[in-house]
Amino acid sequence: MPDVAYDLRYLRYAILAAEHGSFRRTAELLSVSQSTVSRRIQILERRIGMALFERHKSGARATLAGERFLREAVIGARHLHQAVDAVAQAKRGATGVLRVGLTACLANGFLAELLAAYHRRYPAIDVSFEEGTSQINAGALLNGRLDVAFMLTDPRLPGCRSERLWDEAIHVAVPASHGLASLDGVSWDDVRDETFLVMADAAGPEIVDYLVRQLSGSGIRPRISVQHIGCDNLLSMVAQGFGITLATSSVGGVAYPGVRFIPIASSEDAFSFSAVWSATNQNPALKFLLDMSLQRRLKAKPNLKATDPSMVVTRIAGAPSQSRDR
Repeated sequence: MPDVAYDLRYLRYAILAAEHGSFRRTAELLSVSQSTVSRRIQILERRIGMALFERHKSGARATLAGERFLREAVIGARHLHQAVDAVAQAKRGATGVLRVGLTACLANGFLAELLAAYHRRYPAIDVSFEEGTSQINAGALLNGRLDVAFMLTDPRLPGCRSERLWDEAIHVAVPASHGLASLDGVSWDDVRDETFLVMADAAGPEIVDYLVRQLSGSGIRPRISVQHIGCDNLLSMVAQGFGITLATSSVGGVAYPGVRFIPIASSEDAFSFSAVWSATNQNPALKFLLDMSLQRRLKAKPNLKATDPSMVVTRIAGAPSQSRDR
């Protein structure tokens, strides 16, 4: 059986010689000697066991068998080139699949702009999203089902790295008919007696913990209604008067019928979001996303020092920032 990998090195010489009917012209196009062209075509002919050309003083002409072989070979060489190019692009991160876990909303803001810019730059990468709680996303990262997760808190996963990327101010979403809707800001005391609607998935568990910390006191716990629905339906419930909910500035930047977003004026806290990924993940598409994430973070906060990807920078909402090597 012919050694195809070896023969492919000489196939180009034969294809060009058939196109131009001349070993001399082929040598000029390839910037090699005519003897080199002749020798390599002879090697190819010996390997496949038949003559590809009829040689004569005025040039070289492909035999009938040679024409058929080269016609098929051109198709095969084109497919091989495409396959090699596809592998090279995948190694560069230009193609492939990127699996992203979300707890943050994609309505607006840093994450939405980052992913939109990433898709514009790498349109051939298939970006697949999976929304879930931090616990679900943590498990997906550890078992390799996700490449990266954008999470509200740092789950401190073994073998993972994280990078704090952006903060979002906290708002309350209230019905447009609510007595607080006309205010420029509210305090926690203003909303202490309200019913808070919270999603069961995504950042819901962290939001519940945050509300309990802010509103509990003197034996009183906040009224929290957990709903198994998405962000849009939750805001529809707010518009219909079922309760109010917490929202971040990325959600507050979008107009929802019948809903008003009011900042928590008395709180300096903000929700901090981080990218979390496995330290052993070699997906080139992930590296490009992380590079873009850090560049955009520095652009948004020029005074925030860039962190080496081998370091972990985390901040839990309401807790001081800290760095540690993982």
